[in-house]
Amino acid sequence: MVCPGRFFFALFSLFRFSISIGLLERPLVVGFFWGIFTGEYSTSLSIAIFFELFWLDMIPAGTFIPPQLTAATFAALSLTTFFGLENPAKIMGIVFASMPLAWLGTKLEGWLRDRERAGYNTLLNWARNPESSHVPSRLILQSLGRTLIMGWVTFFISILLLKQFFQFIFSMYPELFTSINVTWVHLWMAATLGGVMALRLKRAYVILATGISLFILFAIWPRF
Repeated sequence: MVCPGRFFFALFSLFRFSISIGLLERPLVVGFFWGIFTGEYSTSLSIAIFFELFWLDMIPAGTFIPPQLTAATFAALSLTTFFGLENPAKIMGIVFASMPLAWLGTKLEGWLRDRERAGYNTLLNWARNPESSHVPSRLILQSLGRTLIMGWVTFFISILLLKQFFQFIFSMYPELFTSINVTWVHLWMAATLGGVMALRLKRAYVILATGISLFILFAIWPRF
């Protein structure tokens, strides 16, 4: 189930700036299609609602590169399906662990955009002296191919590390998360704190991340 996750993330990563199709990359849309693909509508949409609430105001516009929502959403969905999880408490750990992938995807997208400068310069030189009519199409195919491959490789390595980590956690501490009385309502209410991120202040992000880390630490520490 992780393999389809890699493919879907690489495909949807093209929608960031290579193929613009509006809001199709939003977590609710991703969760809906994942539910159709796996038949796990309830869990898929619950995870999608969490990420949608958390990054409600993060819409790509202009040169602003928002968090890569599809990376975190696909990671959480594929790992949840792979481990066959239905308990919100267990899924909570996977959801929180998948969130840094949104930051990683943003860094990857910024790196890919920098690589496009060489293609832009090539296109300018071609416009001044158009010797071959195939240059624009070749540049577009190179850009699409590079984005697809880099998205696939990055997501594959990230999700492989997360898979190994949670296999170890679930085998060593099977009661670690199940003893926490958490429902989807609790997680969705926590996700509304994503409004703090709309302030665009790094200090607010640090406070939010610290609060989440302390909550998780105090919640699971007695189980060790």
